Amino acid sequence: MRKMFSSLWILGLGTLILFPLLAWPLLYWQDISWAELFIVEKETLYTVPNFLSAGILFGLGMIWLTELEYFEKALKRYKNMLTGFKINRFHVIFLSICAGVGEEIFFRGAMQPLIGILGTAVIFVAIHGYYSYKEFKVNIFATFLTLFIIFLGWGAQEFSLYHAIAGHFAYDLVLLAYYRKNA
Repeated sequence: MRKMFSSLWILGLGTLILFPLLAWPLLYWQDISWAELFIVEKETLYTVPNFLSAGILFGLGMIWLTELEYFEKALKRYKNMLTGFKINRFHVIFLSICAGVGEEIFFRGAMQPLIGILGTAVIFVAIHGYYSYKEFKVNIFATFLTLFIIFLGWGAQEFSLYHAIAGHFAYDLVLLAYYRKNA
């Protein structure tokens, strides 16, 4: 149990620290300051709950999709990965915050201005291992996930990085909470 606890801490803190560190040279090269990443107009702050809601709804939709018999065999590896960790409520929240903040700083804040929303979304989903050369059904799942990541990219571009962070956090929170209960 202690080893699993340690690996979850390392995973969360690694995501929260390493992705922003990777963003640093990209931001420097593009002449984007850290402060610019977090600029938000007061009027758009009221729309952050919309992205929280979208993350929750999309997370629920992805859970429903993964539970369909059609995808059972194709997505078994991914479900086992999520249920393999014995996480508690704290871990669910901690990992969701770390992924939402760390990954969004890198992907939406630093990478998206370089390669655009679509390129960033495809790379994001690919890095998470959701495209498959062998399994068509996994690619259907990956396509839905890519659409959500495009939505987060649009939110970051049109509103603020906080919007993308909120949607990502809520999506991860729903998935991790579900698989925590159904492990």
